[in-house]
Amino acid sequence: MQDQIALPDETQQPGSAPATKRVKRRNVEQLAADRALYERLREQKFVGNEMELLRQDLWVYGWKVLRAWMSDGTLVEKCGERNIPIPARWDEIETLKRHRDSRDEVAHDAVQNAVKTFTEDILPAGHWDPDKGACMRTYFTVACMFAFRDTFKKWASRHRRHLAMTANAVLDGDRLGRDLPPDESVIYRWTVQRILQDAKWEARAICSLIYQQKLTQKEIADELGMTSRAVEGHMRRLRTHAKTLVARGEIDALYGRIATAKASGR
Repeated sequence: MQDQIALPDETQQPGSAPATKRVKRRNVEQLAADRALYERLREQKFVGNEMELLRQDLWVYGWKVLRAWMSDGTLVEKCGERNIPIPARWDEIETLKRHRDSRDEVAHDAVQNAVKTFTEDILPAGHWDPDKGACMRTYFTVACMFAFRDTFKKWASRHRRHLAMTANAVLDGDRLGRDLPPDESVIYRWTVQRILQDAKWEARAICSLIYQQKLTQKEIADELGMTSRAVEGHMRRLRTHAKTLVARGEIDALYGRIATAKASGR
């Protein structure tokens, strides 16, 4: 099967037919091929070698499409255009865009579910109708979007829970400033918590990994599924926020206490 993707204008050669005509002709040819395939599958009761080949073809196609759209950050928008709302935060879209392991995990589960639904439910029930103009792969792509929505919700829930648990380690942990004198420790803990009070979970989690595990920016990025640049961005905004609080007189500068804490290895 050929991908149903419109050719960009720059692919048109002088004297050739317009790209839109070529795409339309290709769609007609593909619909005819899909119709013939569907009739054979129906005669075979949707089992057998040809059905297995279709599953493999759809799996590879769906895998490439979802990963490509996650890589360029357009998948959530494309789902919205199909009235398939995805409750994604900006940073989660960026995580899928930048972090290959997360992208592969989501794509694998979504495509696996989409292939199962499409070949076991949609096709046998006759929900795909070539007379409506959509090629089989085009229809399958929508099934992938619905599967992505459900898979994303599960992934995002785990991702957010991991961030929350990591973040709370620095906000609620009794290790925070425990090697300082008692009065200094109380001030230190309160000041850190004040700085992080309105920070995002990502920023809190980053601080926790720096403080508790002494990880590098690259290690933190790998742990939280983001880039080193994103880690530095969160820390830069936190430093700016802390300086603003100091300038307003809402907190005292922590430099001396931080130096003491670092010297003690905590």
